[in-house]
Amino acid sequence: MIGKELRALYPISWLSESTTFVEFVNELLSRDDAYLLVGDFASGEHDRVPSFFTEVLPKFIASKLIENATSRIYCIDLHSLRLDSLLGKLEETNLLSQVRVVQAKLETMDKHAFLRPSMIDYLENHQDELIWLDDFLIGEKRFPPGCFDIGIFNNDIIGYLHEYYKESSDFNKGLQTVHRLMKKEGLLVVANPCSLYVVDNVAILENNRFKFIEGIDIDLSTSTVSYFESTVEPNRLSRLNHYTFMLFRAD
Repeated sequence: MIGKELRALYPISWLSESTTFVEFVNELLSRDDAYLLVGDFASGEHDRVPSFFTEVLPKFIASKLIENATSRIYCIDLHSLRLDSLLGKLEETNLLSQVRVVQAKLETMDKHAFLRPSMIDYLENHQDELIWLDDFLIGEKRFPPGCFDIGIFNNDIIGYLHEYYKESSDFNKGLQTVHRLMKKEGLLVVANPCSLYVVDNVAILENNRFKFIEGIDIDLSTSTVSYFESTVEPNRLSRLNHYTFMLFRAD
């Protein structure tokens, strides 16, 4: 059970209300030698996503599954200053054992992706915490296809990227690269869509081979949970005092 204080600190913890999400993680972690690999795309300097997976997820996933699994969260962004700020926060909270900070453009991260220098220094001194994807990143300086079980676009990132990219072809290429890095049937979480930029997240992602699975809206004043379909009007998402997220499959 997740209390109000944690909900306020980690709004993404409302994912616990999604049976789809909980069952996906439980099934994944129940496998022998389970790995849970998460891509936090365009993460910026925010530490809420990696903190959620390391600190909050164990509160609503069977503890035995968490203990037997290896979890790693890869925070990926283009801007080095934001990443170094994030790395400092993660170091202060002792989360670097499970979180990696990677500089890369979304559209070319399957060709060029670099662990931050301080991240490499940390791993050189903690080689027992290295996993196969760390070794691949260090050696190849890119992400391999089909490496992530879960992808996250937090805080209206789709809308932000839609505004950020001057060329729509680069925007779509970025989403297509995200799709390539997701495992088949992997889960993509889109949180707070349309909170700042009202664009049709569903249409954009479905045009880039993601399949809408579920939409959930929470009225934060009452904790009332409601569900919506893919046909929802974008301007009805992420209203004031609401938390909204959508789940997609990587086909």
